[in-house]
Parts: sequence; C-alpha cells; structure tokens
Amino acid sequence: MKDVRGYLMIAGAAFLWGISATAAKFLFNREVSTLLVVQTRVTFSALLMAAGFRLLRPSLLKVNPRDLWRLAVLGILGVAGANITYYLVIRETTVATAIIIQYTSPLLVLGYGVLSRDEGFSVVKLVAALLSLAGCALAVGAFEDATLALTPLALIAGIGSIVTFAFLTVYTRKVVARMPSWTAVLYALVFASLMWAVINPPWVIVREPHPPGLWLALVGFAIISVLIPHSLFAAGLRSVVPSRAIITSTLEPIVAIGSAAIVLGELLSPLQILGAVTVLAAIILLNLRPEEQRRPAPEPSPRSRHDIHTPSR
Repeated sequence: MKDVRGYLMIAGAAFLWGISATAAKFLFNREVSTLLVVQTRVTFSALLMAAGFRLLRPSLLKVNPRDLWRLAVLGILGVAGANITYYLVIRETTVATAIIIQYTSPLLVLGYGVLSRDEGFSVVKLVAALLSLAGCALAVGAFEDATLALTPLALIAGIGSIVTFAFLTVYTRKVVARMPSWTAVLYALVFASLMWAVINPPWVIVREPHPPGLWLALVGFAIISVLIPHSLFAAGLRSVVPSRAIITSTLEPIVAIGSAAIVLGELLSPLQILGAVTVLAAIILLNLRPEEQRRPAPEPSPRSRHDIHTPSR
C-alpha cells in the first residue's frame, strides 16, 4: 500500500507538471517573459510555503544547519539547474526537443542506481525505460514535424538538462531521508529563488510595468507547477526508487500534449497517440513486478514522520 501511495503521488506530480506546461505556453502566447515565469514560480512557491508553515507547522521551518549545504545543492543544481537548462533548450529549439532530451534521463538514473547498488538491475526495468523513451519521442512528434537540430548552446544545455533532472530525482530521495519532505522542498525552493534573484534582481523586475491580473496568474501558476507537484514528488520518493519514479513521471508529456489539445487546440496525430499508449504501457510493465533487493529510504523520526503531511491537515 505504501508503494501504491508513492506511485500515486509521483503520478499526481507528473499530471500537474503536464498541466503547467500548457499553462506556461498560454502565458508565453501572451508575451509574458520566460524568465519572469520561471523565477516567480519558485519564488512565490517558497513564500507561500514558508507562510503556511509559520502559521500552521512552525516545526517544519527548523533545519539542521549542517544540512543547509545539501539543501543548497538540491535547490541550485536540482531545481534551478533543471529549470535553467530545460528553458534554454526550449528557447534555442522547441518544446518537443526539450522534453525528448530531458526524458532520456531515466536511463542515467537507472545506470546510477545499478552502479551505486541502490537498486537491482532487471530486464523489465531496462525494457520499460526504453519503451518510455520511445513513447515520449513519439508523443512529442519527434518523427513528424518537430525539429531536432541542436545549436551548440542547445546541445550543452540539453546535456545539462539530462544530468540535472536525473540528479534532482536521485538527490531528492537522499535529502528527504534526512528530514521531512516538506522542509526539504521549502529550502530547495528558497535556494533556487536566491539563485534566480541573483540572475534577475527584484529591483529590475519592479521597474517593468505588469498588470495586477498577471501577478495573480503567476501565483496560481506557481501553485500548480511547483508548490504542489514538487511536494508530491519528494514525498513519493520515500517509497519509490528513483528509476521507477522518473519513468512514472513520463506521464508529464502525455498530459501536456493532451491538455494542449483541449485548451490550445493542438490536436494529436496518430503517432502521438501511439506514443501516449507506449508510455502508459511502459509504466504498467514497470509496476507488474514488486521491487526486489532495494535499499529503502530511511524513515524519519516519529515527529518528522508526522510532519510530512500537508500543513493544512
């Protein structure tokens, strides 16, 4: 039952990330700055989460000072790093290209898990990973009109996207083994926000005229794209090994394509439908067998175990 709950959390995170991709495109179509969207999504999430904890669960704000460097690494290299590289590829090429590149990271996570002996190797895992990659490629139109030609910057950013997304998956599991997942997510977002503040200082943002409605939209976008899904993903990694988590999260491009078809009128082609079915088949195949010989994430203390629930509960 614990594993099922973990998979549902990760699937829920992937669903919201997919929805947020369509929401982001909706904002971009209205000429909202990409940097503003990326920066505010982590900053608003950190502020909302910190305020909620302060009012409802102050204990979640407490962190061992010796863990701050781990949280900084998670926030800067994991959260901010994955965002920076991903959006650089989008800027240089297409969204389809960026998704295809980033979702080759399951093989990197699988390789790390086997080499580090965090989990065992199986043919089922390898086949599921390859199926998920093939399905993603089909779903985003890699074999149709999508352009996969990469500029030098896109190639470098693409490699960075693979590494940082894989790192985010693996390192999050290690960090949440030391503290409540809510605390880990909060401080990772704080450090990511600080990085963006260095790149795009607040006094530069306030100089630009933005309508009040835009700020409300950006707050809502932060909630559905970062605050809720990152929390679900981190909590799910307590009971699901990284390679299975990242393959399950390949639901994201399927949801993104489906929501774009409904909201933006971007219709699916037969090959894209085949890709969606292939990804779902990979996830089902992956979950047909229980995990064997895996090293579970250590359980937190009784108080921390209570704290991993949502602040409003």
